[in-house]
Amino acid sequence: MPHGLEYAALIKKHGYRPVIDTRHSSEPRQTRVIEARSNLSMSLDRLAAVFLGLSAVTLLVALGPLLLGFWPIMVAAVLHLVVVGWCMRLAWRGNWARERMVIDRDKLTIDHFDVRQRTRTEWPSAWVRIEVEEQRMGERQVKVTCHGRRQVIGDFLPVGEKLALADALKESLRPFDARGEASNYR
Repeated sequence: MPHGLEYAALIKKHGYRPVIDTRHSSEPRQTRVIEARSNLSMSLDRLAAVFLGLSAVTLLVALGPLLLGFWPIMVAAVLHLVVVGWCMRLAWRGNWARERMVIDRDKLTIDHFDVRQRTRTEWPSAWVRIEVEEQRMGERQVKVTCHGRRQVIGDFLPVGEKLALADALKESLRPFDARGEASNYR
């Protein structure tokens, strides 16, 4: 997991942020923050640039027939761009998600953000367990459990990142575990 300068170097070198980021604070109260982001292949700025390029090419191609008097071609091109733009927007928004986990001595707070809602749950950090359950077709789910309650986390991540999230969360919870070090591991 990148920290501090390594994180800044990754952004500068590759132009992206890692999918799972872990930060530690040295405030009077020790806090760890894990942030998991959906792995979108393109940022919103790049998506807008692609759409603008596509629009320019489409409108330039439709300009020739328009100058010859075939105006319905331009109407069809504009309608085509509206539909393509709407589909790109829906695809990008439908795959955007983020979870932020804040771990301190007393509690684990999980904030889940997506385009539809923001949810927050709190768990006692001393008693929470992280479980990885294998589903059909090799898919895995990471679950936070405590006293009969369960919550799936990182469901928007690919399998490899789900496992990395589970490991990062287990490692961050280890100092606060009331049952001992090994109890929070698979």
